[in-house]
Parts: sequence; structure tokens; C-alpha cells
Amino acid sequence: MLDVGVFPTAAIFKYWEELVIIDTHLHVWSDDSERYPFAEGRAQVGGGSVELLNQTMDEVGVDKAVIVQPIYYLFDNRYVADCLRRFPGRFAAIGLVDPKAPDAPDRLEKLVREDGFGGLRIHSSRLDHPSEWAAADQDPLWRRSEELGTCFIVHGPAANLPHLEPIIGRFPEVPVVLDHIGGAPTNEEAPFPLLSHVLDLARFPKVYVKFTPQAHKSELPFPHADTFPAFRRIYDAFGPQRLMWGTNFPGVMKGVGYGPALEMFRDHVDFLTDDDKAWLFHRTALQVWSFAGAE
Repeated sequence: MLDVGVFPTAAIFKYWEELVIIDTHLHVWSDDSERYPFAEGRAQVGGGSVELLNQTMDEVGVDKAVIVQPIYYLFDNRYVADCLRRFPGRFAAIGLVDPKAPDAPDRLEKLVREDGFGGLRIHSSRLDHPSEWAAADQDPLWRRSEELGTCFIVHGPAANLPHLEPIIGRFPEVPVVLDHIGGAPTNEEAPFPLLSHVLDLARFPKVYVKFTPQAHKSELPFPHADTFPAFRRIYDAFGPQRLMWGTNFPGVMKGVGYGPALEMFRDHVDFLTDDDKAWLFHRTALQVWSFAGAE
């Protein structure tokens, strides 16, 4: 077992660089809809089991992943928790709690201490107004996150990001990770009004950005080179140390494909150096999440 607490940072990076590619954004749900029913009468969707995920990761050499609680289960995090227990060291996890529940901080702490979760997701469009996510009544949840050493990840359109800035500013030590390049378009012209909302958050040192394929925003075939300038602007603003790679499994299987989602950033995004790719594929993730039980 690797106890990262006794290794200097350089040794940790050397160890992981030799072994690991980390997918920081994907979802799973069970084939057993009786044991793990979807919330709010949602209909069953196509395959997304952890067994399918493991098979898919193994086929292309992805070693570890961060599972994001799917909205289909809403606040029932049991299936993701069971995945962490079944495959120790393979996964980290992001959960969902009702942000308006009076005991939301305690629910977060239970997920962390009992189930091994590493943070919560913010769906910026799910409350009546995105500013509610940054209201004063959310401070206890963020304070507990800071105490626990967990993060928030943010999903939603880039237009909502300015509404989150107040609480990011109040809790600058809490890592915040923007899903899917912050929800920005890839085809804006200067002065990039929506992408600028993402770039503006680079002034907060613990805001990170996920590079996931944006094929649905592209007008060109794989590797979708017309999306690269947006990636480059984010790279220039945040630096490689605050970027991480993800696929959006299983949705990616209906789009660019899981293997090509890796190939795109490994082989085709031409401004990334080898050192940049080390940050993108695992170093940055290891600054935000731990993978308990890793050997």
C-alpha cells in the first residue's frame, strides 16, 4: 500500500506517472433498478454500470476515475458508495445532497467519513436562481467542506458562473472544479463573453477546469480541432497545474467514443507538452482527490 502521507511530492508524482491515467468525470448507474431505483420516476436509461465502466477503462488503459453521482439518483448516493466499497483504490467519488436541507453539512460529512466521497456537485441551474448556490445559507455547507478537505464541482452554463463567485471568494481554500470547460462555448469570437466567465475564475487559485471532449460543439470531424482554441485560452489562463482530463462516460460512448476521448488530448491537442499531460492526466487530480486503498 502507498501511504502518500510519508512520500515527498516529487516521489508521489513519479510513482503515479509511471502507473496511472485518471478520468476525472464520469457517471455510473446500476442495471438493478429494483435495488437502486431512479429518483422522481425517471425512466431507466442505457447501460452505465460500474462493470461496463471497468471494462471500458481497461480496454484503453485508464487506471482510475472520479465517479460523479448521476442526477438519475438525485440524493440517493448508495450505488456510487457501493462502487467505492467494491473497488477500493480504483475510484474517488462526488456526491449530491440537497443544498437547502438543514442537515446538508452533516449529510456531506457522512458521505465523506462513512462512504469515502471527496466532495459534492453543484448543478447551477437546478435551483430557482443560480445565486442561491452562493447565498449565506450555503456557508455552513462550504465551511464543513473546508473542514473535511473536500471540493465542489460545478455543472451548468458558463453564464451562471458569476453568480457563484461570492461564495468562492468567501471560501478560497475550498477547491472548486468546473465541469466540461465550465459550460463555455467553443466558437465565440472576441471578446468571448461566455468563455470569459470561465477565464475570470482563474484569479481564484483553487479553481480547476475539466477538459472533456466538446465534440457536440464542433463543426469538424475528430479530433475536432475547431474546439482547440477554447482549450488553449483556458490553458493560458489557468496553467496546466489546474487542468484535468475527463470523458463523461457513458455519454461519451454515443459521441466521440471513450478511446478517442483519451487520444484527443494525448495525441492531437498540439499545445500540450509532455509535462502538461502529466498534470492533465493525473497530477492535478491528485491535488484534489485521494484514491484510498491504492497500491
